[in-house]
Amino acid sequence: MMIGVFAFGKIDAQVTMKDPVSFKLKNGIEVVVAENIGMGKVFASVKIEGETLDTNAAVTEALTNILAEGASAKSKVVFANSLKEIAPKVSVTADEANVAAAAEDFENAFLVMSSALQESAIDQVMVDKVNKSTKQAVSLAEVKTFYNQQITPSRTYITIAGNISLAQAKALAKKAFGDWKGNAEASIAK
Repeated sequence: MMIGVFAFGKIDAQVTMKDPVSFKLKNGIEVVVAENIGMGKVFASVKIEGETLDTNAAVTEALTNILAEGASAKSKVVFANSLKEIAPKVSVTADEANVAAAAEDFENAFLVMSSALQESAIDQVMVDKVNKSTKQAVSLAEVKTFYNQQITPSRTYITIAGNISLAQAKALAKKAFGDWKGNAEASIAK
């Protein structure tokens, strides 16, 4: 009997999913939101797309490792569910970032992911660390150039789905990405 009640609740949460709505931020980032109130979780995917950039796999791997480490370091914030089994998950690579979190933790997790993409500490120490761990030989200049060309608002698309209203998603997307103009060379450690 209890299984039936839980199953019915799960079906009910899925039935309330609204049709996706899209909008653009002032910097050109397209955002798609699919509300599913009652689900309890929120998911976001940030895709970095566009024409293929001329780089090699080692540079892409180095940037992915630096972004992932930055996300890990920035995720040391306190989440409401940090003591529960459903701790927020944030992942960042050179071509996408993802967040999965309980509704009450989503904003903080989304901001961690946004910060990792936009404010990465790309310096010689990080590049040396990545070169050592991957047994590659990429230069700081190669990684910085690829980052500045790859991770930009004009190449970014965001999808947010789950237990979040359109108004909440718009406000959060604006807060996290609305002022982003790109990765100025000055914002990256020399």
